[in-house]
Amino acid sequence: MKRRHLSRVMFRGSRVQQLVALLALVLLVHATPLGDKDKWQPEKIGKGLNFFSQNQEIELGRSYSSQLNGELELINDPHITGYVEEMGRRIVGVSLRRDLDYRFFVVNTKEVNAFALPGGFIYVNRGLIETTESESELAGVIGHEIGHVVGKHSLKQLSKKLLLAGITVGAGMAVGAKSKKWGQVVSIAGGIGVFFAALKYSRDDEREADWLALTELDKAGYDPWGMVQFFEKLEGTTKGGHMPAFLSTHPLPAERKANMRRQIAEMKLGQPGLAASSRGFDVCRSRLATLSAPPPGRDKTLSNALAALQSKTESSGEEREVNPARRSGQSLLESVTIPGDSLWIDTGVDVTSEDLLEVEASGQVFWKKNSDESCGPDGVPGKGFWKPISKANTAALVGKVGQNSGNYFLVGSKCSRRMDEEGRLFLGINDDNNFDNRGKFEVRITVRR
Repeated sequence: MKRRHLSRVMFRGSRVQQLVALLALVLLVHATPLGDKDKWQPEKIGKGLNFFSQNQEIELGRSYSSQLNGELELINDPHITGYVEEMGRRIVGVSLRRDLDYRFFVVNTKEVNAFALPGGFIYVNRGLIETTESESELAGVIGHEIGHVVGKHSLKQLSKKLLLAGITVGAGMAVGAKSKKWGQVVSIAGGIGVFFAALKYSRDDEREADWLALTELDKAGYDPWGMVQFFEKLEGTTKGGHMPAFLSTHPLPAERKANMRRQIAEMKLGQPGLAASSRGFDVCRSRLATLSAPPPGRDKTLSNALAALQSKTESSGEEREVNPARRSGQSLLESVTIPGDSLWIDTGVDVTSEDLLEVEASGQVFWKKNSDESCGPDGVPGKGFWKPISKANTAALVGKVGQNSGNYFLVGSKCSRRMDEEGRLFLGINDDNNFDNRGKFEVRITVRR
């Protein structure tokens, strides 16, 4: 059996040791930072399950930002953007992650919202600035988003997603941000739409972002009470069951409000002399008032931008599916190469329910590092916790339908399968960690309707 590593945790030895390691990982994933004051030690912030190096985080954030910026209407007024960036960098300057090149964007939408992408890409909506009544209120929201970056909360959520998909990546592995393998990781992590769909900050993430924001606001010279006041005011605007966009993604239960108040009191934050507002804040709002707001029904909100990106993805997928034989109900034939170090490879083949999928594969994969041991598509006997199909042979050819599907099936050297789901066919290697595999499988795919 080939032994692989998950990040820096080595799964070796007896099954008991493996189970202990698995339990430790589960505890790591579900650790709760608030309620135990020792958890708020600065050296523990940002720790936990995370498969991404800082360079990979930046590359991922840059990719997501590029996708979004093509759909959102960004404000380019230097007075407005300069003020928001100055405020953001002032908070970053006293944060626990000062080594990132943070970027700040102002979006021309009336939606009251703000969000952060991996790598320090911070977005602030026009509607949020117009809803705040003081500089300290706006600083509180920006500080909260910076707190999510400092705590690496989105990276932890994505790492859980990759773990559930049977994929393990880490800074210690040879996966460069510009390499083909890194492209596969980004593909599995998903586009910006998949990112937000999977981005469900836990209550602990929100509490930690609150704690970081209040602490940093005080150090940066802003009154932290502004953050509490704005969040409570925003929650009070809920009418008829309508939830402001910011609260729909950043829920504010009563317990969090009590925590913020208690933190300010216990740490003696918000002492006299801290700025509640400034002339810069007034100028920013005045400049916003002179800019045209998006017309009704054409407001490019985050949800609208994500929907537009999804529509483009689906359209491009439809354009690829132009095979005349497929439309006429005849057989579709496709040949694909699956390298041994692949995660999941998009075959370009779409299947629908009741299609008959027939696959024939040949070739060999050297599945053990620094060894001439090889296997065909049926793999070699072996067990492991982190393979897509733990009961299937190591380095066997496996498949799934849909990029984010967790329903895997064994393909092997020959497979005939009546499909019960619809979507794109992906093929991969059943291995704990594929990155040092050599060789390849040549695959011939037939789909009959």
